[in-house]
Amino acid sequence: MATTSPLLERAIPPLRDNTPGLQPGGASRVGRIPLLAMAFMVGLALFITINPVHPWILLVLTALMALGADGIIRRHPHGEFHTVADTAPYLFVPVLFTLSAGLFLEDVVLGYWAAPAVLGTGALMGAALYAEHVSVEPRSEQFPLARFVLNVVTYLTAFGFYAVVYGFDVDLIPAAFAVGLVSMLLSIEVFREAEADPMRALVFAAVIGVIVAEARWVLYFIPLEGFLAGVFILLVFYLTTGVISHYLNEHLDRAVLAEFALVTAAGLAIVIGGRVLA
Repeated sequence: MATTSPLLERAIPPLRDNTPGLQPGGASRVGRIPLLAMAFMVGLALFITINPVHPWILLVLTALMALGADGIIRRHPHGEFHTVADTAPYLFVPVLFTLSAGLFLEDVVLGYWAAPAVLGTGALMGAALYAEHVSVEPRSEQFPLARFVLNVVTYLTAFGFYAVVYGFDVDLIPAAFAVGLVSMLLSIEVFREAEADPMRALVFAAVIGVIVAEARWVLYFIPLEGFLAGVFILLVFYLTTGVISHYLNEHLDRAVLAEFALVTAAGLAIVIGGRVLA
């Protein structure tokens, strides 16, 4: 990936000594994250191992993660959250990651691989929850690392959805709509710290959703299957969010565009090479 990708490109605010979770009462709030991650792993294991598949398990697990994440964010010592709309931007990644991981693992994981897959996914969920908690306070010394973790989980979530929607042979119009909607919501996470105006960030996120939905539409005419299709759509999502993120941070220049062009060329080479060798 380009060295100036949105995974790393964030304005680092001044450091502050009082980091979340280290203040009076903060440890007890952060201490709920491992419990929520363990509940996530139990629910995920049930969903991917019980046959036939019971979709309600994943729906209940998603609701549980939404409520748990909301409680953790709402009780942040530096947060001012009064309504669901205030915490909603912090919930997109935990909720969508739950759905993406459940559907993806149920489709690809078999036998004894379920155990390490669930453990690894649970670790990612725990990291994402803690990163969301830390990101409430931009002056925390852990903030840059938290943003990096959140962006990594965001792109993994996106890939899981793209691969599942394509692999499940969803009809074109519902597939394009689902891909566009998920991309828009995940883009809000990417732009959350880069754009102070929520409406402006929402407009840019909607543009991303439309572009990625159109990419899914284009794939209807291209003979790609499975993971290669997911990689192609992820490349579109990564490129568009990266360029817009640099624009919002006022760091978009010719060098950055050249790097993203190189990443795009490398990604397309992987997709084309995989198609040829398949």
